[in-house]
Amino acid sequence: MKLQSSEKKLAYFYTLLLMILFSIPVYFALNLAVNNELIIKEMALKNFSNEVEKSLYSGQLGLVRSVKVNFAFVNKDGEIQLNNLSKDLDNFNFRVYEEYPYLYYRKDVNKNIYDVSFIVSEVELNYSKAILLAILLFIVVLINIYILNKSIIRSATRPYEILQKYTNILFNDTMHELKTPLGILNINLDLLSRNSEPNKYVKRMKTAIKQIQVNYESIEYYIKNKKIKYSKEKINLSTYLESRIEYFEDIANSKFIKIRSEIENKIYVYMNSLELQRVIDNTLMNAIKYSRPESNVEINLALDENKNYALLSIKDYGYGIKDTDAIFDRFSREDTIQGGFGLGLNIVKTICNKDGIKISVESKENFGSTFSYRFEIYKIKFLDRIEDAK
Repeated sequence: MKLQSSEKKLAYFYTLLLMILFSIPVYFALNLAVNNELIIKEMALKNFSNEVEKSLYSGQLGLVRSVKVNFAFVNKDGEIQLNNLSKDLDNFNFRVYEEYPYLYYRKDVNKNIYDVSFIVSEVELNYSKAILLAILLFIVVLINIYILNKSIIRSATRPYEILQKYTNILFNDTMHELKTPLGILNINLDLLSRNSEPNKYVKRMKTAIKQIQVNYESIEYYIKNKKIKYSKEKINLSTYLESRIEYFEDIANSKFIKIRSEIENKIYVYMNSLELQRVIDNTLMNAIKYSRPESNVEINLALDENKNYALLSIKDYGYGIKDTDAIFDRFSREDTIQGGFGLGLNIVKTICNKDGIKISVESKENFGSTFSYRFEIYKIKFLDRIEDAK
């Protein structure tokens, strides 16, 4: 189940908060590792300098050797007497000095036969262990954030998932129970209208049944669309649209609404017929439902200038829509008096996104709304031409 925008923001906030909280120990651990490296290397330089100092006093300087530590002898005038440092230093006014990747230590010595005033020793720093530790801790942090964040989101959405599950079960059972009696009502009403004189009561019942049928099919699609793969086919949109208009004539007449249509012939699209029906039916039902009595619903279908797209528009003269974006949200309805689930346009938007149908809505309060759809037309292939010739 998808999170609502507020829940997503909350999830992002918790993620950021957890990252900050867990980054603090990582930062301190890295600092500790770096400081530990500096302390160890400084101790090594001190020990080495002490050994060199002893050699100066004993006159056995030739015995001083180290693979890891370099050093220099400097006299009281600042002149270097012996030097194997890796870098040339600008001055020696320090006790401990770091110039990455080296650490320097100055050791003042007493008077000796070599006229050395102080020793400068150098060792290379190695932060690879500290960096490795930081990386490992960061990975642990990320794993913990992922687990905790997932747990938080799971806990937050669990009630909604349970509610959605039981809602779907309720809808499924209700749909199953309604299907048979709805079919029986349709058949008997058809028989009644054929075998008796037309009267307003039969017409009203037929209109009501058609409205129930449209809502039934919308709910059924809403429940099943994620479980069923709807196969596409070549459809004559022109004739299909005409048949749906004919179906809705009774519903429109019940409000004294006239459906006026301008439909260009032989416009073909490639999509699932059931999904096309949902787009047309739900939009047309909405137009009739929210139109003023004794008004018009205008339907126009034509190709664009380049004949690449089919342009369908359904215009009503109702009360208009304040928020044209919110109407596509699930269970969203501007007019609560009319009732309904608010699923129709959400289903339309879902199908349009799925099939690459561009949808736009223009609305002006108290003047009405226009829903426009842009379908890619069916491109006739070579094999289609052969079949048509046969």
